[in-house]
Amino acid sequence: MLKAIFDEQIQYTRMIHLEPYETNQLAKIVMRCGKLLLMSGGDIISTQESMKRVCLSRKGTSKPECVLTPTTMIFSFKTKDQIVTRACEITKVSNDLVRIARIHDFVNHCEAMNMEQMESALDSIEQETTHPRWIRILASGFCSAGFGLFFGDPIDLPFIFLIGLGAGWILTNQGNRILLIIAASFFVTVCPILLEHLVHIQLSIETTVVSNMPLMVPGMVIFNAIRDTLAGKYQAGLNRTAEACLIAAAIATGTGLALGALVL
Repeated sequence: MLKAIFDEQIQYTRMIHLEPYETNQLAKIVMRCGKLLLMSGGDIISTQESMKRVCLSRKGTSKPECVLTPTTMIFSFKTKDQIVTRACEITKVSNDLVRIARIHDFVNHCEAMNMEQMESALDSIEQETTHPRWIRILASGFCSAGFGLFFGDPIDLPFIFLIGLGAGWILTNQGNRILLIIAASFFVTVCPILLEHLVHIQLSIETTVVSNMPLMVPGMVIFNAIRDTLAGKYQAGLNRTAEACLIAAAIATGTGLALGALVL
């Protein structure tokens, strides 16, 4: 009888405490989840909560702590035998709402998965291309045309649409985000001016330029900056604000270069 009780206690202890290899595997999963969220444009508060939920989905873990900025992640949690700490750097950020939604769905269902299934789900999310590049370019053209219809003359819409396609092609290239924005703002400024002066096509230059600028405006960055600041994450809020100001400066730089080149 005593032996049965002792064996049952040992089995229960093994169930609620993680082995060292399981601890390392869980730390890897938590860090991947947080990194994918931040790289997809997620805000700091949601990322922290998601990482803690994934960590606490395993028995034997406690006291998860996060220190996050838009470019840095530090996470720790406690097990029976040790405190596990991991850190990593975020080097690439985009805006991918579909991926963010998929990660949150993963977080909501992670308690029903074992760690192998969790890794497989994260692999699927990371490898999936949510939208082909040609769809994003085409969407850029339609977005620009929509703003053109709202702001100005419908006669200008075909040219606004074509310029929007060109801007979308530039922005969807692989490269430094700031340089791509400078190139795109230069393109959308110089094209309508050249069309009017060289090809003698009558366009509303201001409307054409303004209709294509929303493709580059850092709306999600500004939203996350405000949300992080109101939540008391002042460092993250300042980082996001600085990023938004840098993007705005890049837009102004590209436009200024185009106007200066044409004057010369």
